[in-house]
Amino acid sequence: MKKMIFIGMMLCMSFYSCNTAKVLLGEPSEAEVLQALTKVLDSSALKALVTLNKLNKQGAEGLLPEELQPVLATLKTLGLGDDVTKVENTITDVVSTVAAESGGILTDAVKEVNFGDAVSIVLGGEDAATQVLREAMYTTVKKRYSQKIEAELLNQEPEIMQYWGMATGAYNLFAKNKVDANLSDFLAEKAVDAVFLSMGAEEKKIRDNPASLGDAVVKKVFDFYQNR
Repeated sequence: MKKMIFIGMMLCMSFYSCNTAKVLLGEPSEAEVLQALTKVLDSSALKALVTLNKLNKQGAEGLLPEELQPVLATLKTLGLGDDVTKVENTITDVVSTVAAESGGILTDAVKEVNFGDAVSIVLGGEDAATQVLREAMYTTVKKRYSQKIEAELLNQEPEIMQYWGMATGAYNLFAKNKVDANLSDFLAEKAVDAVFLSMGAEEKKIRDNPASLGDAVVKKVFDFYQNR
């Protein structure tokens, strides 16, 4: 009987010690974990847009697939040089305009995403939060990008879809990997892929050094779960 009481007391003390340790170590609340993930994604998205802007500065050549350049060159030899140049210049202008509005699209996406088991995301891979966002919001984000791009394209150069159709039609006849004949969808996919790739890289940097973000909640959450 005394042995049973002793074992019971030891179990209680062990449970109490664990709870006390959690308090002393400052175990994050569920709200804090969600807040930390949101801040990590917001910061990663902001820095990712810098990468996108760098891509835009490369002009049309930084956006169009390398394999398509010979097609555009062929169109120029057919007397469509001015039209091809117009397409390239319009694309450059449009992506720059849309990039300026990208912050709102990504911020809305982060607000709308459902993290589910937030702790498992914190404990996940180097870009786990970005992957959750991508899986949940990729289609929505791409659609919003595409809509803005299409509106700008038609506003600046209504005939651009015709020129793009000629180029992709010629290219896709012989290409193994076909190019999307919808210019706005094509550009949106390129932009969104670049953003998520960059976001993942930025998230990894934060995970490697949570204090670098300068946010107490982020540091508390990632330090706690990475060190336990």
